[in-house]
Amino acid sequence: MIDVSTVEFRFFVRLLTSRAVIWSQMVVAETLVHRNRLNRQHNQRDCHKENASCELLSSSSSSGTEEEEEDIELSRDLIKYCGWWDGHADVSPHPTVCQIGSNDPDEAAFATRVVQKCGYDGIDLNCECPSDRVAGRCFGAALMKDQDAAVGVVSSMVRIAQSISNEKLPVSVKTRIGVDDNEGFEFISSFVQRLVDAGCNQFVIHARKVYTQGLSPAQNRDIPPIDYPCVYRLMEAFPHCSFLINGGIMSLEHARELAFGSAIKFEEKYGSIEKESCVSNDAYGDHAVPCQRCNLPQGSCLGPPRIAPPNLCGVMVGRLARDRPADLADVDRYFYGETSNPCNSRRELMQKYILFLERVYPRRCCDDDETITLEMVTEMQTPFIPKRQCCSICQEFRDQNSKGIASPIEVGTIAPSENSLGIDPSTVTSAKRQQRQSGKRSKRHEKYDGAKIVTRIVDRALQPTWGILAGEAGQKMFRRVSHQLSREKTVRNCGPA
Repeated sequence: MIDVSTVEFRFFVRLLTSRAVIWSQMVVAETLVHRNRLNRQHNQRDCHKENASCELLSSSSSSGTEEEEEDIELSRDLIKYCGWWDGHADVSPHPTVCQIGSNDPDEAAFATRVVQKCGYDGIDLNCECPSDRVAGRCFGAALMKDQDAAVGVVSSMVRIAQSISNEKLPVSVKTRIGVDDNEGFEFISSFVQRLVDAGCNQFVIHARKVYTQGLSPAQNRDIPPIDYPCVYRLMEAFPHCSFLINGGIMSLEHARELAFGSAIKFEEKYGSIEKESCVSNDAYGDHAVPCQRCNLPQGSCLGPPRIAPPNLCGVMVGRLARDRPADLADVDRYFYGETSNPCNSRRELMQKYILFLERVYPRRCCDDDETITLEMVTEMQTPFIPKRQCCSICQEFRDQNSKGIASPIEVGTIAPSENSLGIDPSTVTSAKRQQRQSGKRSKRHEKYDGAKIVTRIVDRALQPTWGILAGEAGQKMFRRVSHQLSREKTVRNCGPA
């Protein structure tokens, strides 16, 4: 989900489940190629070489061919724009899939190499996003109409994924069942067949069609009817391919019925009661949307099959994770058979997330550096050095937060062994700090009116927590107070934690 599945959001979800596969927000392949080119140009200027061999070959070209042919230097910039993080404390990012957007085979090939080098567990091509800034650039949902481009991109991704290492990087495609006037089982089965011929055998199917004109992305997630039977027919038509089903899944109970079938009984507190399904495993073609038996808005059919198809490998949830993250706290036990879950309460979850935020977004209330925090500390060249342990606001927070749990990391006094950049804070000289301060206060500091941490950073860090009390008393007040505090400059400088 664009602007949702950030590093902070994925870390928050990973605290809830160590087994579920998490997708990144869509990474534009063209952006990775562009950032790599800028890094190479910058490095060559630092070399101070004047001979022709030091210049970029065809630097004005945007095809990305040079980046594909030579070994990639995985810079901090590429890692940032690829959305990768290496984990924190005992929390591992794996398994995580990087979703990319592209309509250019060379750029997609380069992105595949970057994704593999970062350490992702898979790569996915987005062929379903209806956003204007995506479909308007001829990828996302536009690839369903330009299938030749989609086939070329997938072929390039598969070729690179199979050649870059002994362990092949899994390639998948996320698509919908129709686009604009192109709809029906014949259309989507033909599209999937072309992608299978290109080498892809893993698909995530959003069981709605998509409209590239006339509906907003939010409306495209609600107005087009959900057609699960069409997805089941796809699974039957392509038995050697694996599928994930997406769309309209708003509870773990519904998700498990889809994944395992309504006839499967589970003897536990979420026990599934066997009931008649509106979908017959023997006659998918006799069932059609609008579904009179489901009787849902827009004629959607959300009924699970009695027995799940063998190549249905799981379900994908988006809005459930965003709007009701606490519902995911039982995923490991409920879906994967673990004896326990990573977090036992909302308080434990929030305390672990606080430790993460303290590490990646240090407090800025107690340092003499005028630099504005615009990114994670792991992406900075030098750390901030506070003048004192904490201000009065920080002290009050730490006094309350330290009761019964380990104290948060005192960021700014990080031991060299804990510093992911390998930088000893004692080596940051006053001259270096003065160099960072000089000339930066006049415009940027006035723009943010004295705040050293921008609102965008605080909002991005707090966004995963906004739905933590969904369905509980105090949810609206929690969100309102959270929003108010993020706009208070004095509190904001104390950091998102």
